[in-house]
Amino acid sequence: MKYSKKELYIIQKKRPDLIRKPDPSTNTAIIAFLRKYNGVSQIPRDITSKEWITLRQQTLDNRDFPKFQTDHFNEVIEYNQKIDKKLEDPETQKELDFLIKKYAITERIRLYINPLYLYTKYKNKKIRIKKFYKINLPIWIWIVFYALIVLIIISL
Repeated sequence: MKYSKKELYIIQKKRPDLIRKPDPSTNTAIIAFLRKYNGVSQIPRDITSKEWITLRQQTLDNRDFPKFQTDHFNEVIEYNQKIDKKLEDPETQKELDFLIKKYAITERIRLYINPLYLYTKYKNKKIRIKKFYKINLPIWIWIVFYALIVLIIISL
């Protein structure tokens, strides 16, 4: 059964054991290799491109990497196939349909506008009430001035 993105999000949130691993690529294999053999727990996010290129080149030059890469690819593919089989199981589908319906209802309820929420949201903010006659005083003066001119012209 195919699930939409929203349904997959609900499934992943409620059943983390059904989260698929990202499709294997050379970069993910390099990161897994660095974690396993070099003891790098996490590659920093602010790594420069030159540093990444050198790390990548060192990993690709390692003689153990090609075997590790094929093993890593096979492991990820097998894991994702197991997840797909679990998702196709009728009992799991019934459970997931129940979760989706239950969670979707709470999401819809949360999307409705709650007047108390809006009140509490703006309760602590000072709301400036604009007084029409003070803000637009020059406009009123011009309106009165033109009205007087029109009355004078009509009376002549």
